[in-house]
Order: sequence, then C-alpha cells, then structure tokens
Amino acid sequence: AEKMDKILKVTGKGTIRLRPDTICAEITLQGTEKEYAAALAKAQKELEEVKGALAGAGFPEEEIKTSDFRTETKYEGYRDEKGDWKQNFIGYQYTHALKIRFAADNALLGAFISALAGCGAAPVFSFAYTVKNVSQAKEWLLSEAVKDCERKAAILARAAGVELKAIGSIEYSAGEKNFAVRPVQPMRLMAAEASARTNVEIEVTPDDIEVSDTVDVVWVIE
Repeated sequence: AEKMDKILKVTGKGTIRLRPDTICAEITLQGTEKEYAAALAKAQKELEEVKGALAGAGFPEEEIKTSDFRTETKYEGYRDEKGDWKQNFIGYQYTHALKIRFAADNALLGAFISALAGCGAAPVFSFAYTVKNVSQAKEWLLSEAVKDCERKAAILARAAGVELKAIGSIEYSAGEKNFAVRPVQPMRLMAAEASARTNVEIEVTPDDIEVSDTVDVVWVIE
C-alpha cells in the first residue's frame, strides 16, 4: 500500500481594526405616476434636482453614481361589493438608487444633508463609514492570517515532536467582508422651504471597523 503523508492542518486568523476615513452616502428617489413616460420624466427631474443641489454644495456631479434603477407596476388589493378580491392599478413606481463617497468629515456630511434637504425632491438618505483602500486592508488581513498559521504550526510541531516539511495545500474561502459601519438608520429628507433652509450641524463619531479573515494551511510533517 502507498504510504500516506502525515499532515498537520492549521487555521490562521487575521484581524484588523481600521479608523473610518470615508463616508459612503446612499440616496434613494422613489415615486409613482399613472403613466410610464411620466414616471421616467419624474425620475429624471428628481435626479437633476439632487445632482444640482449637491453640485452647488461642492459635490461633483461625476462622483454621483447610479447603483440601481428600476420601474415596477404597482397594484392595490381590495374586495368588491361581492367580497371578491380585486386589484386596482395604481401606476408605475420608479426607484433610483444613488451612491457617492467623500471624506469622513462632519462638516462635509452636514453640507451634504443640507443640500439634499433643499433639493426639491424627498429622497431617502442613509450613510455608512468605510475605508478608502479596502483592497489594501484585505491583502493585509490575508497576510496576517497566513502568518498566524505559521506561528500555530510551529508551536504544534514543537509540542508534538514533529518536523514541518512543506505546505501541502492552502484553503481559503473569499467571502465578502464588511468594511463599513452604519451609525444611523435610513431617513427621508423632506424638501424644506427656502426660508427655512439652514446648514445642518452634525456630530458623529463612528466606531472603528473590525474585520477578521481566516485561512487553512495543511502542512506535511515527519
């Protein structure tokens, strides 16, 4: 029979704590119109209102990205005089989701919210804190997880009186890591009268972002 290699399998873990340096703001515009063309026109009008207001506050139009746009037919259920269930056509609902990133600064955030509140539309707004260089953080995490494997393998090998010959395999599942913290729930910003518009002052101190990753390394031992 063929001799099987002796192996030592170790799971390494890397953890990183990051101070958020970027705000990812999300804006959702939604409405319903009886006619499809009217729904598209209203969606375009609100988009222009949002972009214009933000550009006036110093947020470049080219930085505002569409993450989702869709239209759906909407119906309202009711029972007729016979008690039968019917559906009444309400109209075409548009949903336009936008995203923009800017530096994690409370003054910038206040200016952003103020511009949205005065844009004429009534967007749903939310934001999360994240880090600008996510790819660098992911690479560092993987490196730390592999180093952790090496440390653990060396300790176990010494304790068991065996020698690490070579790495037989490395197993890694690249799941999505959450490099963001969301301090508040989404809110609807109703359009304010021109005379009532004031700059919003906001004071938010986000938690550090803590992310972990793991990797399995199989060592051949003797």
